[in-house]
Amino acid sequence: MDRAILLGIEKGRRYRKKRIRSRIAIGTGCLFILAALLSVRFSPAVAAYVGSIPGLKALVEMLHYDKGLQLALKNDFIEPLGMSQEKDGIELVMDGMLADESRVILFYTLNNKAALKGNVDINGVKLEDGAGNWLDGYSVSYGSTDVREDWKTKQGQIDFSFQDGTAVPDRLRLNLRLLGMGEAKEARADPGWKFEIPVDKSKLSSMKETYAINQSATVEGQRITFGTMTVYPTRIGVEVNFDPHNTKKILSFDDIAIVDEHGEKFGTIMNGVTASHKSEDSIILYFQSNYFLKPKELYIEGGSMRALDKNKLEVKIDLKKKRLLTKPDDRLSLEGMTDTVLHFRLHKDDSLDEGRRYSVFSSLFTDASGKEFHSSQMGFSNEDIQYDIPRDVYLSPLTLKIDDYPARIQGNIHIKVK
Repeated sequence: MDRAILLGIEKGRRYRKKRIRSRIAIGTGCLFILAALLSVRFSPAVAAYVGSIPGLKALVEMLHYDKGLQLALKNDFIEPLGMSQEKDGIELVMDGMLADESRVILFYTLNNKAALKGNVDINGVKLEDGAGNWLDGYSVSYGSTDVREDWKTKQGQIDFSFQDGTAVPDRLRLNLRLLGMGEAKEARADPGWKFEIPVDKSKLSSMKETYAINQSATVEGQRITFGTMTVYPTRIGVEVNFDPHNTKKILSFDDIAIVDEHGEKFGTIMNGVTASHKSEDSIILYFQSNYFLKPKELYIEGGSMRALDKNKLEVKIDLKKKRLLTKPDDRLSLEGMTDTVLHFRLHKDDSLDEGRRYSVFSSLFTDASGKEFHSSQMGFSNEDIQYDIPRDVYLSPLTLKIDDYPARIQGNIHIKVK
């Protein structure tokens, strides 16, 4: 199971555009695999509607992780596409689309018509404008339901998240390649696959609700201010500002949710882009959407968040002695290292961390000269973390920055939105 999850994570790797920093859930592929394994039931209305669209019936279980997307399907918000291309015995079908002014989700099917052995999936997804230039101001995550080598059909999704101020184009000019292994390696086409998908902008422009919150909460001395909330059909974006004078950096929220008058909770996005970073102390936090419910009352509620003292956000590694010079606490240890891999162990003692796999470090790190490097891959199981580093000559020590960690502050956030 761990091997399947790690393979799924590799398939769920993402492409990030310049000038946008977004935190993308690492477990994209992992969640897709779990969705395929779990028996999840939707309402008859949702199942009947999706089942009526060719190629989408198998995706019903994939959306169990997002109540907002379930509501979008139930309210006939999905647009069937039915676009297909075939190359080297592999057929790629763009089945349907969910789109608003903030996010576009494409559902696809891969058919192995040539019965090639070896896993195949999409890779290198990009958008271009009408002139053939690469678009900017968005991030994308993608993954499928199946990583087996012996496969016939698999479904997946491509999730585009657009930065605030970046308009969704009238036509999505989609470019991608297929990454194949084994016999199916020939399915990798160059220059790639291209689809041009129209977007009805007139329909999208009216599907948005905005609320000015401008209220603050304090948790263990850390001040958090909630600014504007924008409700779209596919997600809710809430501006969250952290007081620069806070002594801790808020890394993530454990249980924050949008709650209506009936107590119905819509939590944060679990799969895809979870937050966009506007600045060091300001983010847009994304929640599952209750747009189609039209609630009379809305609240932001939560009580637990992961946070570290600002002077404990760096881990320094002595390359010669193979030991940690600095670390947040004794939960983190260096178990070993090679020229290209750092092996860590993270002890988790909180019930909130049961089953949670932490992506502890940023992909960017530096050596003692200040030169910046990029880790191309991070792997993790329950408590083991593998951090790959390029083969290079480094000046010791290395400095890794912490993105997430199982240290918490507790309090009570209750903000009335409307």
